[in-house]
Amino acid sequence: MIQIIIGLFIIGIGFLVKSFPNLIAGYNTMSEEKKKNVDIVGLSTSMRDGLIAIGLIIIFGYYIFKWLGFISIANAIMPFVIFVGIPFLVIEVQKFDHNKTKKINSSHLILKSVILLHLLAFLFAIGLITYGFIPSKATYDNDTIRFSGMHGFELSIDEIESIELSDKLPEIKMRTNGFSLGKINKGFFQLDKFGKGRLLVHSDLAPYLILTKENGEKIIINFKDKNQTEKIYEKIKMMKTNQ
Repeated sequence: MIQIIIGLFIIGIGFLVKSFPNLIAGYNTMSEEKKKNVDIVGLSTSMRDGLIAIGLIIIFGYYIFKWLGFISIANAIMPFVIFVGIPFLVIEVQKFDHNKTKKINSSHLILKSVILLHLLAFLFAIGLITYGFIPSKATYDNDTIRFSGMHGFELSIDEIESIELSDKLPEIKMRTNGFSLGKINKGFFQLDKFGKGRLLVHSDLAPYLILTKENGEKIIINFKDKNQTEKIYEKIKMMKTNQ
């Protein structure tokens, strides 16, 4: 998700610098005389196109490598593209500055752009981590159960083939699309013996509620308070019985 947010932010900056060229660091501090020697149309257009390309590569590159199964490469796409793409773009746009005495301050622009983008990424990461720590809540509506929060989902009772409580959580082999930090695991993971499964695990304390869907998919849920896990188990059992 953060890849989409950062990618869209960079694309948005691209459109902004085209519409408001004075946002471009280095150009905005030039005297009016020196600005006359800058091809601002070419500069702003090149900046826009370059930033849009960087944003799209971050978004699509992440999901393409993830789809191919190269999770480590997918996670490295964003910092790699920013650290390589921004300096390359800044060097490329120098050709639009025709001042003989002083070019647009590329080092200042590179530093400012990289710091800004990584600060934004850091703030969003903190926000996502905070969101990931918020406990899910279960609500019931006729024959449907809903779990709120990050990687929450909705499940019809008709989809559930079996339900059980277990003292053990299967070994997590790999996170495929989810949030994992400390004892919290939410989203989709590769599990020992089960294969791909959905987790909504808030603690490493038993019991674990294991739901098996008719298609064979496993859903494992637990909370810090074991009574909360057991209450959901009893509620779903009752809903299954009353079908």
